[in-house]
Amino acid sequence: MPQPVEIKGHDPLPLIFLCVLGSMWGLSFSLSKLAVMGGVHPIAYAWLQSTGAAIFLLIVCRLWRISIPFSRAHVILYFANGLVGLVLPNINIVATAQHLPAGILSTLVTTVPVITYVMVLMLRIEPFRPMRAIGIGLGFLGVLFIIGPEDGLPDRAMVPWVLLALVTPLLYAANSILSAKLRPDDTHSLAAAFGMMLSSSLMTLPVMLATGTFYPLFAKGLTVTDAAMLGQITVAAFAYMFYFEIIRRAGPVYISQVSYVVIAFGLFWGWMIFDEQPSLWVFGSVACVFAGVGLVNRREQV
Repeated sequence: MPQPVEIKGHDPLPLIFLCVLGSMWGLSFSLSKLAVMGGVHPIAYAWLQSTGAAIFLLIVCRLWRISIPFSRAHVILYFANGLVGLVLPNINIVATAQHLPAGILSTLVTTVPVITYVMVLMLRIEPFRPMRAIGIGLGFLGVLFIIGPEDGLPDRAMVPWVLLALVTPLLYAANSILSAKLRPDDTHSLAAAFGMMLSSSLMTLPVMLATGTFYPLFAKGLTVTDAAMLGQITVAAFAYMFYFEIIRRAGPVYISQVSYVVIAFGLFWGWMIFDEQPSLWVFGSVACVFAGVGLVNRREQV
């Protein structure tokens, strides 16, 4: 079982991977909103995303001659990650996307580090570190800047949907812990990503067929909805390669910091695609978020 590691020296790769992953996931909230607006059911969305990404990752693994192990431990890893890290949060994201702005939806994932840090302390995976706690606290303060004030949300009727959307970061936090605890030492990051996508595809396929929610891509040519789904497939394929590699290199708490990068890119893409206008509280939120990331990253490299 791999153990969380400290980032020694000044290895830039974890931070670079974190920024790339954050930009991809920030875009995914806008893509999911486009998909649901175009009529893609949450279950069909989850199946299309995971199936397309699984096919892509399988081709890459074959071309690079990366073995995909299917021992009992690996299968448990794949299905645990597929259910907790993909199926359930993806369905929840798409279900809430039609009721919340894309920028606000992406902002909510900044609660992941708080939940993850509480989990690792309870499980005694890592010791308490004051600097890391301060950084995470600043990120959480950024969330309060958006949810708390009267003008933080466009409509106060969105509050119940905000609470439902918070289930997603809870699942993401749990999945980062599962990935670190269940991953066998010989698991390549690409193989782990493929197994996660394959298990998600297998779990959602019977549900999608039973409910008749299949969405046919390209049935009317290349529409905006089709393009959004293709974008989601691409994001899923590449993002989870970085996801597993960051966990391998730096542990579950470090990967949870990606949500702080997601907020900035999520707001940016929400503005670019949907012309969502952030309030002044949002700018204060982003400042807190990046201050938190800086503190956590500096502590890791000491």
